[in-house]
Amino acid sequence: MTTRRLPRWHEVKPLLGTENPFTNRRAHALARAANIWDLRSLAKRHTPAAVFDYTDGAAGDELALTRAREVFGRLEFEPRVLRDVSHLDTSTEILGAVSAFPMVLAPTGFTRMMHYEGEPAVAAVAASSGIPYSLSTLGTTSIEDLARAVPTARRWFQLYLMRDRSPSLELLERAASSGYDTLILTVDAPVGGLRHRDVRNGLTIPPKLSISTLANMSRYPAWWFNVLTTEPLEFATFRNTEGT
Repeated sequence: MTTRRLPRWHEVKPLLGTENPFTNRRAHALARAANIWDLRSLAKRHTPAAVFDYTDGAAGDELALTRAREVFGRLEFEPRVLRDVSHLDTSTEILGAVSAFPMVLAPTGFTRMMHYEGEPAVAAVAASSGIPYSLSTLGTTSIEDLARAVPTARRWFQLYLMRDRSPSLELLERAASSGYDTLILTVDAPVGGLRHRDVRNGLTIPPKLSISTLANMSRYPAWWFNVLTTEPLEFATFRNTEGT
């Protein structure tokens, strides 16, 4: 037969959470995110639909994106048993230099539209993780500014070839002189893809203030505040480039 009693304080105290009620709620939510899908859900809640869909979407019916995820989902780790796993080495060589993981952060255009800290924040994470970071031709931080902001990062540069080769060559020279050691050459984008989500959302870069966007501000005040109180969104690498 079970005997019941009132709990004692010294028994209950260790079970109580020590969470500070004044802790930044967003930082707390990020810390509790268990995987990329949790982070995706947070992003969807805190950014306007057009911005989220620009980041989350792809061209056409997004079949290539769906298939890429399916292929990635089929990757498996090969089980190894009865091995010493106290000291693991995940490093590998990628294009002539050691990377802490077999991973590279790929280029994304207009990063500061997604979050006001933009490319330097992503490159800083890459540097602290020991993996390469790739700056897009359509980035919102210039080649030189990123190099100054994150000098310890291994930096790659992604290039779109333009019909007039002079600007492309100028960008290559600037990247090389700023310490970028690898070129990513995009050759399959003679025209921009038809991104259905962007069309439906009426996405403009930078976002234009209209009646609908003004109404939208009330739902995402922090995002709009950051957009309106930081440097204007622009393709920063082209700021001082002739012929573009």
